[in-house]
Amino acid sequence: MSNQLELKKTLSAFHLWVIGVGIVISGNYFGWNFGLAASGYIGMLIAIGVMAVMYLFMCFGISELSTALPYAGGPYSFARRAMGPFAGFLTGIGVILEYFIAAPVVAIGIGAYINFLFPTINPILAAAFMYLFFMIVHIIGVKEYASLETILVFIALGLIVLMYFVGLPQISMENLFGAEGTPLIPGGIEGIWAALPYAMWLFLAIEMLPMLSEECRDAKRDMPKGILSGIVTLLILSVLTTTVAIGLSGIDQLSTASDPLPTAVAATFGNTYWLAQILASIGLVGLIASFSGVILAYSRQIFALSRAGYLPAFLSHLHPTRRTPYAAIILPGIIGLLLVVLFNPNDLILISTFGALVSYISMNLSVIILRKKEPDLVRPYKTPLYPFIPIVSLVLAVIALFASFFANLTFFWVSISVFGVAIIYYFAWAKNHINVNAPEEQFSQESRQHPANVELQK
Repeated sequence: MSNQLELKKTLSAFHLWVIGVGIVISGNYFGWNFGLAASGYIGMLIAIGVMAVMYLFMCFGISELSTALPYAGGPYSFARRAMGPFAGFLTGIGVILEYFIAAPVVAIGIGAYINFLFPTINPILAAAFMYLFFMIVHIIGVKEYASLETILVFIALGLIVLMYFVGLPQISMENLFGAEGTPLIPGGIEGIWAALPYAMWLFLAIEMLPMLSEECRDAKRDMPKGILSGIVTLLILSVLTTTVAIGLSGIDQLSTASDPLPTAVAATFGNTYWLAQILASIGLVGLIASFSGVILAYSRQIFALSRAGYLPAFLSHLHPTRRTPYAAIILPGIIGLLLVVLFNPNDLILISTFGALVSYISMNLSVIILRKKEPDLVRPYKTPLYPFIPIVSLVLAVIALFASFFANLTFFWVSISVFGVAIIYYFAWAKNHINVNAPEEQFSQESRQHPANVELQK
């Protein structure tokens, strides 16, 4: 591979933990609450539990894959190696859809939090400023981004923990479980199923870390540490955040709030209470941390697919001195800002989670297929309790994929249509322009010729 297409290696296990938690942490501040009307507290806890198992088990699998195949393609490269170029391409489209759509969702949340503090500020202008600022940061370099992300993540985590200390003694059992005679799960089983995409928002994006493999100092050692420490942190946060927020405000007000944490605190203590104001102001840091992370994620997947020839070549151009994929950062950012203007966040979440689940299904399948297809592939980390763990994660991802039926059937078909267009594009153009010199493609070709030869990874 030409040095002109190589990313700079600067990241450690600590950086991976920071980026992993940072890209997801906005899910605590915004988005998960949209599923509450159908699920209630108990139903949401069940949905969170189901999704927590899916993500934890998937993280074991992607830790194995990322150490065996340490490339920027991440999910695309796993599926490409296991199932061929078509499956790899569709997996990459799922990943791009996930993060490309997640960016405007989080941008809308940022606008809502700013509007809570300063009603005269246009939330769309605030979103535009965020897009511009972080596009510049990511073009400057991933190490610089990681340093900034570390500050943002520790502030965001500190604020959430502060909310736990202040809020836990004040939670109301009636807010959590409803008045006597109220059903614990308003929508029953369908309510839990409808809540799954929103419960995913508390974990969605941790799986982007393998896309940073090429930028790690030692991917084989650091990637499992970063991924698994990140998901454990998020599992703890998911239960505490939902319990405290619902316990402070109840379901009705929280289920439609664009700024659920300040809303929850204000419901008990008043709008002028210091913590409500701090969460609305400094709490923006959590959203900003995730927003910057999703830009990193979609730019790396677009870069990898472009480098391999599936997408137009200009999207893999690197800045001559910073070695960052500037075109893959800028163009999707402009389109994402248009989505901020045109769509509601709860609808966009469904498209983002649909794309994510397609890639989850593919990655779990890749773990299983590669174990059978290439048993001698060097795996510095191996999934425990194989094949139980990837099979369970795979089944749960398939179940969650169809949750959009219950949340919004229209956007389920919108998501299906996106993949339909992608399939037509693949056979009409991308299939005939694959770059066999891209690392993911090169490694897959050589593995077929010499199955036992895995030295290219080193």
